Amino acid sequence: MDVRKSQHTQEDAYNTLREEAYRQFMNAMLDRKFRPGRMLSQRELAKWTGSSLASMREALKRLEGEGVVKLIPQRGVLITEVTRKDIADAYDFRILIETHAIRHYVANCDPAEVERIRAQTKEILAAIPDEKGIEHFNRCLEIDRELHRQIVAALDNSAMSDTHQKIETTMMLARLNLPAKLNAGTAAFEEHLDLLNAINSGDPEDAAASLRNHLIKARERAMEFAEL
Repeated sequence: MDVRKSQHTQEDAYNTLREEAYRQFMNAMLDRKFRPGRMLSQRELAKWTGSSLASMREALKRLEGEGVVKLIPQRGVLITEVTRKDIADAYDFRILIETHAIRHYVANCDPAEVERIRAQTKEILAAIPDEKGIEHFNRCLEIDRELHRQIVAALDNSAMSDTHQKIETTMMLARLNLPAKLNAGTAAFEEHLDLLNAINSGDPEDAAASLRNHLIKARERAMEFAEL
């Protein structure tokens, strides 16, 4: 029994280190330390994230599965670049899934949750332009992803949620190459307020139309600045 406990403890510690390596890598991406298109060695990544080589290797397997990196034998780790087609495909998927999901969300959402997201959205819109640095961008990304994830979660379908999360990762990579002004812009969050108002109306078709309009405009903004 003691041996089994020891094995479980070691496995838990190993998993914790792997998750920490993953988290540190994603934080470094958001902080622009690693940019799409860059080739790095596993040792460089371990050093920059303060992770062990073993835990970084395990984290990279997950990151490759999510499409964030490509592991190239004898060369290193390539941070994935996102093409215009990747962006267009991602938004086509999101429009299809999210406009379906929001009909369920309107019927089952927690009004207190909606109001919390509304308050966070208003805080973003009230931010002083001079304060819109990396931390502001990361906060925008966090709030944006939370709203859309909550909508998709209303389907209670793990396959759709997992695929949607991978698509979100593609969009995160695309945003890292967009101008800071665009990432810190208010248009998306003004559209979020319109969407939240539609959700509060209780009309699923109105909410779906508002969400579709938001995603189409977001696609146009992203495609305007996409280089590939």
